[in-house]
Amino acid sequence: MNLDGTLLGFAALLGAGALVALWTAWFGGRVRRWALRENLLDVPNERSGHTTAIPRVGGLSIVLTVIVGILGLGLLIPMETPWFWILYVSGTLIIGAGLIDDLAHLSARTRLLIHILAALVIVLWIGSELTIVFPQAANVTGPVAFAGVLIFVVWNVNAYNFMDGIDGLAAAQAVVVGLVAGGIAWFNGNLPLAFTWVLVGAASAGFLRWNWMPAKIFMGDLCSGFLGITFAVLALWGKLTETVPTTAFLILMAVFYTDPALTVLTRLIRRKNIFEAHRDFAFHHAVRKGHSHGKVTSAILLIEVLYLAPLAITATRLASTWSLVTLAAAYLPTIGLALYWKAGRDL
Repeated sequence: MNLDGTLLGFAALLGAGALVALWTAWFGGRVRRWALRENLLDVPNERSGHTTAIPRVGGLSIVLTVIVGILGLGLLIPMETPWFWILYVSGTLIIGAGLIDDLAHLSARTRLLIHILAALVIVLWIGSELTIVFPQAANVTGPVAFAGVLIFVVWNVNAYNFMDGIDGLAAAQAVVVGLVAGGIAWFNGNLPLAFTWVLVGAASAGFLRWNWMPAKIFMGDLCSGFLGITFAVLALWGKLTETVPTTAFLILMAVFYTDPALTVLTRLIRRKNIFEAHRDFAFHHAVRKGHSHGKVTSAILLIEVLYLAPLAITATRLASTWSLVTLAAAYLPTIGLALYWKAGRDL
């Protein structure tokens, strides 16, 4: 396929993504009505970034759209790939745990055990192909890779859940990562992976119709966890097929990794319970300092679009050593921002 054909094909994929976004926007409204009718409300707690009860489980519109979309892709394009099955099985565990937690309650430790089980499904399924999710310069296999990928998957699920704390943030992140990673996969020839990334991004874009400030519905743990494990599976898929370099993915996730990582580390140092609900993340502090949800989410979105996305695309064209430089260029400023907003500390 020549460059013109590749560009035209990706434009068509984005057009299909626009239709997915419109569908999810409509479907999200139906889910919201159902949640209101069933009194499925998110009541503010210590970790909440809102002060009034809001309908939850809205992320069902994203989850079901992605699942049905992948099934449709499998019917249209016969593929001999385990990745969709890996995502279905591990994702089902995460969705189940999140849904139970949204409707009733699961302890943080129980959720963590289920996250570990889902991660085990992934690493055992991949098996001998397993390589650690490090940048291109590192290619570790064996027990170290097993442990590294296990930690990566569990961390990804929890980091995404942690960052789903203010209006529009988690969905906006999914839009940027989905479209950029999808574009990288497309131009490197992995069309099924590109379709899946764009599908996730487009569904999340439609959800923003209801989740942007002031949010009229929340995605809930079932969706934030699903996005976290989906990102982990797709990152591994891109890594092992060498179509989306891990460096690019890590750059796109810089904000979503540094804030929760520094928050958890700081709370551990301060001997605080890391399983306890709190509002010590940097983005929480920005809101509590008087900035609106929309302003904080928009600021992070600008960082993603204007800085991290171009950096991630650049990293795909560089040799391993230089791609590590782009990784440092992504994480040093985001670490600085998290420290500035006192991640993990009391205001």
